[in-house]
Amino acid sequence: MYRAVRFFGVAAIVAVCACVNLCLAEPPLVVGVMDPLALPLSCPCVEGHAQRRYEKLAAFLEGELRRPVEVVFSEDLSKILRGDSGKPVHVVIGKQSVVRFDANTLDFPLRPAMMLTGKDGKTTLVGLVVVRTDDPARTLGDLTGYTVLFGPPASDEKFAAAVEALRKAGIKTPAKPETRPGCSDSVLEMLDNPDKPIAAVISSYAAALLEGCGTIEKGSIRVVGETAPAPFVTVFFTDAVDEALGAEIRAALAAVVEHPDLLTALETQLGFVPIDATAKPSEKKPETASPPPAEEPAVAPQTSWPGWRGPGRDGVVAHLPARLPKEARILWSKELTGKGLAGIVATEDFVIIADRDAMDCGDVFRCLDAASGIEIWTLEYATSGEIQDYGSVPRATPLVAEGMVYALGGLGDLHCARLATGEVVWSRNLVRDFGGAVPTWGYCSSPLLVDGKLIVNPGAKDASLVALDCASGAEVWRCPGLPAAYASFIVGRFGGERQIVGYDEKTLGGWDPETGRRLWTLVPPAAGDFNVPTPIDAGGRLIVASETNGTRLFDFEPGGAIVPEPVARNEDLAPDASTPVLVGGRLFGCWDAVYCLKADSTLAAIWTGDEDLGDYSSVVASPDRVLVVTKRGELLLIDAAADAFTVVSRLRIFADDAEVLSHPALVGSRLYLRDMAKVVCVDLSED
Repeated sequence: MYRAVRFFGVAAIVAVCACVNLCLAEPPLVVGVMDPLALPLSCPCVEGHAQRRYEKLAAFLEGELRRPVEVVFSEDLSKILRGDSGKPVHVVIGKQSVVRFDANTLDFPLRPAMMLTGKDGKTTLVGLVVVRTDDPARTLGDLTGYTVLFGPPASDEKFAAAVEALRKAGIKTPAKPETRPGCSDSVLEMLDNPDKPIAAVISSYAAALLEGCGTIEKGSIRVVGETAPAPFVTVFFTDAVDEALGAEIRAALAAVVEHPDLLTALETQLGFVPIDATAKPSEKKPETASPPPAEEPAVAPQTSWPGWRGPGRDGVVAHLPARLPKEARILWSKELTGKGLAGIVATEDFVIIADRDAMDCGDVFRCLDAASGIEIWTLEYATSGEIQDYGSVPRATPLVAEGMVYALGGLGDLHCARLATGEVVWSRNLVRDFGGAVPTWGYCSSPLLVDGKLIVNPGAKDASLVALDCASGAEVWRCPGLPAAYASFIVGRFGGERQIVGYDEKTLGGWDPETGRRLWTLVPPAAGDFNVPTPIDAGGRLIVASETNGTRLFDFEPGGAIVPEPVARNEDLAPDASTPVLVGGRLFGCWDAVYCLKADSTLAAIWTGDEDLGDYSSVVASPDRVLVVTKRGELLLIDAAADAFTVVSRLRIFADDAEVLSHPALVGSRLYLRDMAKVVCVDLSED
């Protein structure tokens, strides 16, 4: 599909004659649009969905930049670059992985500049793994022996991310996965072969279009799993955009958020936002979404650790070193004033540390330069009240998203600040604003961002769980319930329904992300759990671990309710604080030792380590390695595929008397760790 249109819009702009003459004298800014939700590239079947009107953006840019704008639509970058006019292309807007794939094929340099948020305020999409409604499969783990129809390798959410999601569920894929060019192609093939075990991977935005356009009957497919988020619509600059022009375009795009009519026309909540710190504007040659090797997914380097347990909130990374360095290479170290409980957050440029002042009178959130450890800004405020153990230090890991930092203190102070400057955008207090009661060991649940809503748990009778607008802090919904527990919440698709899952003081539950309605409640068989470890999405099933009830695997009914009786349980892995990690069909957890369980319907032990680790360790895992950070400050690198407990290498970071309770952050080869006195940056590059 190819369409080129020029928009001058001069008549629509009230301007003096000199401005009009300047606009006409300037050469046109050529914008190539590859956004699959652009109206010329989609269809008008579903009102308000996939009908982005880029001609409205073009008219706006003309007024802001005072030059004509020409928009070219195509699903193919080569056609955009070839065009009809022969004019150089300045800007390309499209699905990030597809644009990069095409640019790499053409050896055409592009640099990412900004991203377009969706109606949910997010800059990402996911791949959905679907089956026929009457198919017996209910989770990704049930797809053994199925033919899975992937999308083209250029679409990360339908290929690389989907292969990774299946692998995490224990499903191996062939060396050359079967692919289909479009979502409709794979779904129709699946529906046309009811006697064959087939699953299809589609883009999350395509589900509504398939039914709305009449391609498939409503209710004929069912979601059994989804991939990790992948970057979606991205603005790229070509070499035709110099630094000055680039700054003008960025400023104009950033101003879109101030125009409600444009937000509606572009089907966006927050307009265009700065590119994530993981993409460097200076890069010249784009990356490619290359196909994976045999039975292994294509994986990207770990370039940010934006919140609790990393990008997927699951402790899983694409790569860990084959061996640890022989000696600790400390790149920098910074002394802190408070004790360390909250996890670390890091991007390629910034490190966020939750701290406390020396007198234990107020919270201090520090933003450090990732390369040097130099302090860039601090967010400080006085607090009142006390928390049991370790003073009143913050316990919840901050969250970085869309250029903002969301920081929750142990006594309920919640702030949204700009990542680059520390400027506070809004603040709330969970006790004062919602009637919450500070738990014995403080507020520990790390904020969760879902569809532009920040999920926190005040634990008040009429506001046990609350959703706030991430941009303003305004309340979106609240759900009554019990006092707060300590575990962080997750979001996933269970029983075909997307839901928030987590604990209150006494029960496990699921909540509708849109309304806050509680979907189900599970009371554990034995009372007394503190409910600290985070629930784990096991490909549509749920794994929970606690000190009293051990580790359990749950299934779900169609419609999203949990099946009360667990599929399996393991009483040996019973951590009171450490959250296990699921990778490669295995569950790795720590209590008094390291445990490795089968992540299937048995939860059977594969092995148990013979080293006493004490009562807490943090775990990060890749497909072939498990990194354990012990409470004593030692790193253990374990073979993830071995049939027995195998320590590949070990490395001591802190002194023997150290106490490490803060979850680390891993960005590239840099591991950020803190004990009770300081934070260090350790280079894990292989010798």
